[in-house]
Amino acid sequence: MHLPLEVRLTLPDGTRVLGVHASPGRDDGPGIQPKHSDDQLEHRLAGCEADLVIVGHTHVPLDRRVGRIRVINLGSISNPVTPGLQATYVLLDADEQGYRIQLRRVDYDREAVITAIEHSRHPTPSFLTGFMRGERVASSDPGFFQAGKRAENQQEK
Repeated sequence: MHLPLEVRLTLPDGTRVLGVHASPGRDDGPGIQPKHSDDQLEHRLAGCEADLVIVGHTHVPLDRRVGRIRVINLGSISNPVTPGLQATYVLLDADEQGYRIQLRRVDYDREAVITAIEHSRHPTPSFLTGFMRGERVASSDPGFFQAGKRAENQQEK
């Protein structure tokens, strides 16, 4: 099975959404990260023809606006790399008046996941359990969840 490089849709208010793995036109590489300057992000987003770009790849949550483009990194449910090791995800609610992004993080039973992985036949269990034990923690934007809380009830275009 071959997945598409990108997914595009238009929200009810006309917002153009682009969903990609790493960055527009790329499935791998540095992706979109909080440490990137506005210039770096503008370069990675150039020509994307979208108002809202949703990415993953780095597993580091992000909600940032560069020019007229808002970029969201969903974080990670299964391989957390942020301090606190919580699962992170995003809810998008849209209607004719605009859209709202809710940025969330939740605790979960990491020990149960570690045990299940260790008893599985996965070829590299230590790689996966390293995420659960915090061995691959990366720095993230501390304002991410605060920004999400503020934006939670706002209608944006």
